[in-house]
Amino acid sequence: MDIFMKPSDLQLLELINVDEDAGTIHFKNRRMLFLDADALGFLRKEMIESLGREQARRLLMRFGYARGYRNALAMRQWFNFESDEDWWIAGAKLHGLEGSVKVNLIHAEIDRENGICEVVAEWVNSYEAEQHLKHLGLSDVPVCWTLMGYANGYTSAVLGRDMYYIEHECVGRGDSRCLVRGSANVDENSSVVRLALEQKLLEGKDFWKEIERISSERTELKELLQQLERRSIEIVQKEARVRELESQVIYLQETINEPYNVEELIGASPGFRGVMKDIDQVASSDATVLITGETGTGKELVARAIHARSTRKTRPLVIVNCAALPTGLVESELFGHEKGAFTGAVQRKLGRFEIANGATIFLDEVGELPLETQSKFLRILQQGEFERVGGTQTIKVEARVLAATNQSPEKLVAEGKFRADLFYRLNVFPIRMPPLRERVDDIRLLTNYFAQKFRTRFNKKNISSIDQQSMNRLLRYSWPGNVRELEHVIERAVLLATGDVLKINLPLSENEIMSVGAVASDGNQELVTLDEMEKSYIREVLRNTGGVIAGKGGAAEILGLPPSTLRSRMKKLGVL
Repeated sequence: MDIFMKPSDLQLLELINVDEDAGTIHFKNRRMLFLDADALGFLRKEMIESLGREQARRLLMRFGYARGYRNALAMRQWFNFESDEDWWIAGAKLHGLEGSVKVNLIHAEIDRENGICEVVAEWVNSYEAEQHLKHLGLSDVPVCWTLMGYANGYTSAVLGRDMYYIEHECVGRGDSRCLVRGSANVDENSSVVRLALEQKLLEGKDFWKEIERISSERTELKELLQQLERRSIEIVQKEARVRELESQVIYLQETINEPYNVEELIGASPGFRGVMKDIDQVASSDATVLITGETGTGKELVARAIHARSTRKTRPLVIVNCAALPTGLVESELFGHEKGAFTGAVQRKLGRFEIANGATIFLDEVGELPLETQSKFLRILQQGEFERVGGTQTIKVEARVLAATNQSPEKLVAEGKFRADLFYRLNVFPIRMPPLRERVDDIRLLTNYFAQKFRTRFNKKNISSIDQQSMNRLLRYSWPGNVRELEHVIERAVLLATGDVLKINLPLSENEIMSVGAVASDGNQELVTLDEMEKSYIREVLRNTGGVIAGKGGAAEILGLPPSTLRSRMKKLGVL
């Protein structure tokens, strides 16, 4: 359903954007100027004395026509009014907000479909009448020429056909008021033409040739103005793209040192292989993905893996931790804000969705979003549009959405904490990351990887093996913190290690360690080198694939390595 504005909704401070640092004022995509009325009056005097009244009148009317026509183009682009009369009143309101004149509508009969437009209006405090009297004195003809040009240009652009206005009474001529009449129909018997004849504007001229001349001039002027509008829009779009890229650069600078590695998605258990299969299936599409799993299972790594395999991999992956967003600033962070939207909003800020335009956005802990924000998020998913906080402009974005939560979405919906329609829209392609207690087969491999990682980081290259009793404890532990907890345990162990055998102490006592499966052990401290662990694991994978290395389902694919790299590694380790 269309949403309509009222002309009274137009407010000057909401229409213009003042950039003191740049020294610019803009009305949407148009640069504006504050001009002294007396300076315009002086220019008017110079034009009349240099060019003659008739030529000055024609130039000033063309100047006014250009202002009105471009105002109408901007209004049509950004606003929506319900009736033709509201469109006319909105143009008059905008003319007043610009300081030119106050317009009181006396009579209007406007029917765009049937080409009818008859208007009578009063101009109050016309700047032109004021300046003409100040610089040139009383005139024998009406003098509000730029105002007439504005009315002609604005109404012609709104209605899609030429309008003709003429001033019937004018303060600059000594009348008590400025009164204007306008019509879309002109013939030798119309009221507008009769007024033109009374004012001797058509004296000595062929009526139809004069109409043809005016129409030809307007056609030329409209073509120029439309070209100008297109160029202005293109410039604004390019500037917006530059701001978007600048914001992306800032975002990337903030996140470039954050530690992550997609290669840490390591495992061979059935549950893990199912996750990797899902990642490969969905990555190349633009489908929305909802990743669920306990804290520490690696949901962000799944999101990064999807992005790294997608067609958007050359664009940023914008990550938002919804649980960490400051209270009261959630919408500002996601959707951005306009200058002055709230205390402290000293300049316009692009939100994360704008930064992610054309790229991918990952909303971690999406279940923490407030319900009000969820409705705006749903609008982005459905329509790809939103407004910045404190703004009225609708912004279109095209971003792939990945979301994650460590809570049960179904439970959140049942408790009224999460919108059901948003859940269904997010749950297009669900991926469940299994907890580590369901991936016991992966603990050895993960332990090996983290030991290698931290041995290099802490320059503990003397470590060559892992204590077998330590490994047995790792395999029996329930890992409530999942892979993240395992990583921290191995990091601490490597940091504290003094010999070549890595001994690992768990944060809990033996009584708090749950058995998750029988683990064979002879009770001795059997030393297992990291190379031996890797060699054993490659052999196990090869047994599962029947010795197939390359191709779909081959060992290289399971291990996430190019076939040539795997063969080289096998040769080095002596895997036959």
